[in-house]
Amino acid sequence: CSATSPLKRSPASMAFKERPRPTLSSRIDSLTTHGFWGYVVMALIMVGMFYAVFSFGSWASGLLDAALDLLRPFLQDLLGSGAMGKILGEGLVEGLFAGIAIAIPFILPFYLMLSVLEDSGYLARIAFLMDAAMHRMGLHGKAFIPMLLGFGCNVPAVLGCRIMETRRERLIAAFVSTLVPCTARTVVILALVGKYLGVTYALSLYVIDIAIIFALGRIAYKTLPGEPIGLIMEMPSYKRPSGRVIARQTWFRVSGFVRIAFPIIAIAGVAIKAVEMAGVLNIVSNAISPITVGLLGLPSAMGVLLIVGILRKELTVLMLATLLGTQHFNAVLSPLQMYVFAFVVMLYIPCVATIAALVEEFNWKEAAYVTMFEIAFAAGAGGLLYRVLLVLGWH
Repeated sequence: CSATSPLKRSPASMAFKERPRPTLSSRIDSLTTHGFWGYVVMALIMVGMFYAVFSFGSWASGLLDAALDLLRPFLQDLLGSGAMGKILGEGLVEGLFAGIAIAIPFILPFYLMLSVLEDSGYLARIAFLMDAAMHRMGLHGKAFIPMLLGFGCNVPAVLGCRIMETRRERLIAAFVSTLVPCTARTVVILALVGKYLGVTYALSLYVIDIAIIFALGRIAYKTLPGEPIGLIMEMPSYKRPSGRVIARQTWFRVSGFVRIAFPIIAIAGVAIKAVEMAGVLNIVSNAISPITVGLLGLPSAMGVLLIVGILRKELTVLMLATLLGTQHFNAVLSPLQMYVFAFVVMLYIPCVATIAALVEEFNWKEAAYVTMFEIAFAAGAGGLLYRVLLVLGWH
């Protein structure tokens, strides 16, 4: 028999020993799902996203505010100084100006970057990384997807909890998703705390909120019977984000906000100014002053804004400009008051649309329970924070 030369290899042997070169997508996937570096990448992306929204929003807000200042004298002369002129000027115009100069600059970049994360396939990697942490709340990593959507709007976040397998998981996921600061609450945080106290203080509110979410989620996990289910989901491949898709998604979300929010801003601004001029506002403010003044250390008039905020959260800061007659909030509020106010707005029930989504997904009883709990918790936690910061020397 003839011997085979050791220098020769069969094609089958060569095919068995040769390994295919990893693609760029697989290399990125290995990094972003790594047990250590994956969390580092996720933290860098989230913090970078926050700073980008703050930086662009502050810059654009300043430009828009300066441009709108040029229109104010003309509009004041046009509307006159009578009662109707004050209602339209200080109610309607200031409310709409605040929406343009305060809300849009922060909402636009946030939705833009959220669309990039969605279209690239990275959101699924976040769900994978967060699976272990979410299990501590009786959930799995998929629950982090509606929570992440909550940073845009809590309504699709609540509706997005349908991806959870059991009713218990859907309820816990919806509950914690309503505590995620949506873009409306982000506007309040950045327009008050970020702009006047600094981005680090604004970021601290998000850190506190995340800690509260996991603490309350853990309590809900212990309270509601049942066990968590393992994570089963398809991991899509990475792809280059499409500029057309990103632009369309961003435009759809921003235009939706404008169509819904600006009519409410206009009506609420006129109504609040008319009620204020009629003297009714003081009656309402005095009635709830034990909470606003006694518990939270805020001006009594801001209690009305907390009530209006149930319609939409950004109204609390946009109508603040109407109520106080200025967008320079540091001239009428102390750093402590701005921080506590933003903290309370961040925690209590997002808006009536979110309540409606809870009713649709569950029932009136559970929606009412979540609503009343979050209102009471926000007031209690805000009062505690106010006293702690006073001890630490805040004023």
